[in-house]
Amino acid sequence: MRKRIIYNTLSLFILMFIMLVPESCSVSSEQHFLSTDQTGGVLKDIIRRGKLVALTDDNPFNHFELEGESRGYQYEMLKKFATNLGVELEVIVEPDYHKALQYLQQRRVDIVAMELPAVTDHRFAIEQTEPLFLAKQVLIQRKPDNWRRMRDMNKVDARLVRDLKQLEGKTITLSSLSRNQYYLSDLQHATGNDVLISADSRRNVGKLIEAVASGEADYTIAFQNTANAYSLIYNDLDVKTFVSPEIGVGWVVRKGSVNLREAANQWIEANQNSREFKYQYTRHFENPRYVHLALGVPLKHRSISDYDDVIRQMSANIGWDWRLLSALIYRESKFRTDVRSRVGAFGLMQLMPATARRFGAHEGSTPQEQIEAGVRLIKYLDNQFKGLVPDPEERKKFVLAAYNIGLAHVLDAYKLAEKHDKNPKIWAGNVEYCLLSKSQPEFYNDPVVKHGRVSGKETQRFVTDVLEKYDHYKTIAKD
Repeated sequence: MRKRIIYNTLSLFILMFIMLVPESCSVSSEQHFLSTDQTGGVLKDIIRRGKLVALTDDNPFNHFELEGESRGYQYEMLKKFATNLGVELEVIVEPDYHKALQYLQQRRVDIVAMELPAVTDHRFAIEQTEPLFLAKQVLIQRKPDNWRRMRDMNKVDARLVRDLKQLEGKTITLSSLSRNQYYLSDLQHATGNDVLISADSRRNVGKLIEAVASGEADYTIAFQNTANAYSLIYNDLDVKTFVSPEIGVGWVVRKGSVNLREAANQWIEANQNSREFKYQYTRHFENPRYVHLALGVPLKHRSISDYDDVIRQMSANIGWDWRLLSALIYRESKFRTDVRSRVGAFGLMQLMPATARRFGAHEGSTPQEQIEAGVRLIKYLDNQFKGLVPDPEERKKFVLAAYNIGLAHVLDAYKLAEKHDKNPKIWAGNVEYCLLSKSQPEFYNDPVVKHGRVSGKETQRFVTDVLEKYDHYKTIAKD
């Protein structure tokens, strides 16, 4: 009898524990628990209920509200995935990394979408999907106070931390709300265990970046996509020093959510090289206008970039609308002076080193000197086409094409247009068509072609992109 009483009492205690523990740990919400099935049936439950419940953080580029509608990179990607599943999307915002994974573990959400490195957290039974994108983590620091007056950008660079050993004795402030997966052991090793880490429990990564920009903090660390976006607004920030290797950033599901993870992986793998995938990334992290909207920073009236005055002045030298030159610079560098292409083109105008030297610039040149050199190149190209394309508006398209692919290939396409009954004085559908045709043997082997085979698709897209951006700039900035 005594054993039976003990057994019944223990059973009642266990039952009460099972009922009460989840509630004591739950997020303050009226939302019901999701399925308890962790053996692959989560996707089936999502389809049955007609809704994917996702959680993201308060990184403004991942999720923000604009005119009553949700926007942001993670929101848009989750919405597209939900549409692919044929269900609605519900998004919960939670800035604290630990709470986010608790909610996932408690089955209050199906999936977590935030900047989490592909690592195992032994406190939570989680798995990560294939990465949506790859990014390194970077050191956020302020440029010298007088950096704009320095004539040589190499002198600016010399005043910044470029080697992790230079962080010895300095303090890096990190958000305790985020996962501290910043390769801190490497930082400690590089500085002889003499770099100081300060944890901030009040501010997320974005607020800490703003703190560095204002001088309230000296250094912090963030993924380069977020860091680059903030640097479009806070021009005194430097985000060029890497502190980690490239990391895959994907979504997180509960361990055992086999079908959901597989569905996400299939969708990501099928779309990761698509224009739409790349567009969403560029739109939210590289487009200055969208960055302004995400951060709630008003767009300056009649302003496009910090270099508007220089661009206006330089445009007058070539007879271009300053907004067209701005569109070209945006397409080349997103107005970033520190961009370097895989083939060595650098700076605002993305000039190759030899071309830059020819037109009066080098890799240490100031932004104004870079723009001046790019404008000299544009003037040179315009002069080459003056006798061939008399219409100045049409000639700009030829100049844009030559700026991208080189004068020689555009002249080859011009000659092909003359030979094949196309109008050589018109870009669209004529010289453009012949440039695209230079990837085919019957065209690049033609005697009039002097510079061989080339694919013109990138140049076609370049001209279109610049002109579309020009049309956009005409709507937000007056002449």
